[in-house]
Amino acid sequence: YTGMIGMHGTKASNFGVSQCDLLVALGARFSDRVTGNIQKFASNAKILHIDIDAAEINKNVKTDASIVGDLKTVLTELNNKLEQQNHDEWLATLKEYREGMKKVRKVNPEFVDPAEFITRLSEKMDDDAVYVADVGQNQLWSADNYIMKEGRFMTTGGMGTMGYSLPAAIGA
Repeated sequence: YTGMIGMHGTKASNFGVSQCDLLVALGARFSDRVTGNIQKFASNAKILHIDIDAAEINKNVKTDASIVGDLKTVLTELNNKLEQQNHDEWLATLKEYREGMKKVRKVNPEFVDPAEFITRLSEKMDDDAVYVADVGQNQLWSADNYIMKEGRFMTTGGMGTMGYSLPAAIGA
């Protein structure tokens, strides 16, 4: 996991999308906040789009192949048909991107840096923790600085639903 993509995403994820040769998009909407310049988005990649809603296929991004269906069903079928793959070289590249995005910050003892706080908090959280972010700057700081382990990161994305985090945290 390298984080979200797009204008509010991480450098590691955006580098990954720009350099990959196959992009498998699961339930993606390809909004302008994710794609930026559509002509340059994932320009080196073949794009496979899997979505339950046929109206989303080729709506914003032209795909090379698509499957309409429930993700659990489609992925189960694909996994049953594919041979085990090994992409250690690509995973190492993504790890380099992720390591390279770690920021060096000057710490001011009189000021709590929200980005630094989120990074340190995520380092101390249990591996399977659920992290929930609401709308606003905290969402952007979280998307850029929360270090995901085995748990989940929940946010409303670009929907702007203020107050999302309380009911999401209760549900989690």
